[in-house]
Amino acid sequence: MKTLSEGEIKALIHLLGDDDIKTAQIARKTLIDARQQAHPYLEEARDALDPHVRTRVYSILEQLRLDELGSRFENFAAMPSAWLDLEEGLFLIAESGYPTINRAHYREMLDNMAAEFKNRMERDGLSKGRELIEALNDYFFNELGFTGNQDQYYDPDNSYINQVLDRRLGIPISLSAIYLLIVLRLRIPAVGIGMPGHFLLQYNDSLFIDPFQKGRILNRGECVQFLMNNGFGFHPAYLSPTPTRFMLVRILTNLIQIYASQDPDRADSLTTFRDMLTHSYAKV
Repeated sequence: MKTLSEGEIKALIHLLGDDDIKTAQIARKTLIDARQQAHPYLEEARDALDPHVRTRVYSILEQLRLDELGSRFENFAAMPSAWLDLEEGLFLIAESGYPTINRAHYREMLDNMAAEFKNRMERDGLSKGRELIEALNDYFFNELGFTGNQDQYYDPDNSYINQVLDRRLGIPISLSAIYLLIVLRLRIPAVGIGMPGHFLLQYNDSLFIDPFQKGRILNRGECVQFLMNNGFGFHPAYLSPTPTRFMLVRILTNLIQIYASQDPDRADSLTTFRDMLTHSYAKV
């Protein structure tokens, strides 16, 4: 693409407010294609007098931000599955909704939670078994106050790690993810179980934990009964550990479904992120 002059870029920004939608769309595409040149002028135009220009400038800047995030997400997704870090993936997803997220603050929050429970493990002689999980559940769900967001299940903030940590509200998979980030720090053997229709945790190949129901402990038979009662049937794979890659795919799928009607551009960007994860897996 040829280099645009300052005057041409400003003229294109002005055309974003044109009454003719096709003209505005052409201007938008040209500005996105010339992103490096256009970016500073788009930033200046955030305060344009024309409300249509302001709205469309914001949309372009948001698209450019998500494109840049997409480049970083692509590098992340291309790593071998065994190297994928759940925490990093969750932060990348959260950054799509909260670009100024303070990762250090939330990492410290998780570190402190894990350290507090580690002190209790040492004090009370907890090392394994149901007693350990019951104590951890009491700490996580009762003292820290993590709970399922029954009233606003489809709120996108239920899927962003920063918002789940701040509000102590989430959906099954996001609560499971926070729980896993704590147990990983403590080296407690727990994994995510991506059943159809509901996400659980499993401890030491024996106990299943329902984070959406305050850590209710289930046995294998109760999990099978849930699947049968909800029309999924049963296959042993339904109770197999879910790799990090597919936990992130499931979180992105939830967000895509929410944004499909609310914010189609964001849904498209998140679909691209999800495709990066699945396509990279297919190449392995």
